[in-house]
Amino acid sequence: MTIEIPLLRESSVFVARLMKANRHFSESTYENGRRCNWSYKYGDAFYRRESELFLADPDSYLAGRVPEPIDIEDVYTQRLKPQQFVIATVKVAAHWLFAALGARADRKIKSDCIRTYRKGYVDDIELVFDPEEPSVVRAIYPFPLNLCRQLRYIRSLHRSRKRFKLAGYPYLVRDVIRLWVRRDVRSLMRLESRAQIRHAAQVVALGVKAVQLSEEFDIGSLDFSRRLARSPIDLRNSAHGVGKYLPVHAYPVFDTVTIKQQTYYRALCACRYSLRCLNDHSEATPARARGHNARLVFLSQCFKGVSSIVREAEARVTRRLAEELASTNVELLYKRHPNSTSSQVPEGFRLLERLTDVNGLPGTTFASFFSTCQVDPAFKGRKVLLRERLIYPEIAFDESEEIVDTNGLVQILQAAATVEVPP
Repeated sequence: MTIEIPLLRESSVFVARLMKANRHFSESTYENGRRCNWSYKYGDAFYRRESELFLADPDSYLAGRVPEPIDIEDVYTQRLKPQQFVIATVKVAAHWLFAALGARADRKIKSDCIRTYRKGYVDDIELVFDPEEPSVVRAIYPFPLNLCRQLRYIRSLHRSRKRFKLAGYPYLVRDVIRLWVRRDVRSLMRLESRAQIRHAAQVVALGVKAVQLSEEFDIGSLDFSRRLARSPIDLRNSAHGVGKYLPVHAYPVFDTVTIKQQTYYRALCACRYSLRCLNDHSEATPARARGHNARLVFLSQCFKGVSSIVREAEARVTRRLAEELASTNVELLYKRHPNSTSSQVPEGFRLLERLTDVNGLPGTTFASFFSTCQVDPAFKGRKVLLRERLIYPEIAFDESEEIVDTNGLVQILQAAATVEVPP
């Protein structure tokens, strides 16, 4: 079994090699771009070869000093694993349900001449588009990673009386049957692509003037956005974090949070990239520190499905920090990932429930491996990225960010602990 290496798929080298390996297929630019995205997600043999090259010499790989990639296998002929087949089937059912529940709202969108269709899943969509923009309907699609988080977002929209509807993709029954019979990537691609193109036509039929997305991670987004881009609708995608996902897109406008995202993605149409900051959604912060000269907030990136490399690195780092800083005046705090359902907290750390308890306090340091919090203005304090075994934050972040190893973080915190806190 191949272990997922954090950030390897997000490197520009990996994507350039993937696209080069796919060029031997005789098909249109659009079809080849779609193939690259499906190979990115399902091309096990290609990923295995690339991970072996990376493990042999990470620095040489990231510098591009590796042998030329061999032609990639036809990903569409690959059989789906049982788990992948079950996930696809559950996804279809969830989208059918959401689509049915949200269908009644479509007539109201037309009659009220709503201007903007904002496609989202959970609360992070509010970080990248104006939460107070008028004449917006928020279309909420199934979110399998954390249903509770999605329900909290829906409740918040209801309490604040912001217009929203449930939405889902119109998967065709005959395509679902084809998937059940063949159980290969080609039938899954056909199912997804046709549903996305049909759904784009449904959105156009609503009469909206603009569509806002934050879904470069969605395997069908290329088909959806390409169809929308052919209509008179203003289409904009805004990256919801520093992560880099399916490399080929068709967004006419793409807002990113790092320069490296702009060099990573490949557009099939004319695209205007722009650099933007995430919205500052922070609340009022306390005026002064209590009890400690310094505090570390370790931003966990562990949740269901994350690479074992990240889990093992987090365990090593938190154990080392607890040992090294036990006799210092440094408070160790642990913030769970938003998609985590675990109640565990590393020994020596205290769970941070509210960001406002520490935000903006003198001596506060936030540390993570590659969290978007590094560029999120809602997190106020010194921010550092941790380089660990097989974890290279520089793949995701621009050169302006502070990157250290565990020794460097210990030194930063020890120095902060000696600074006298003003009364």
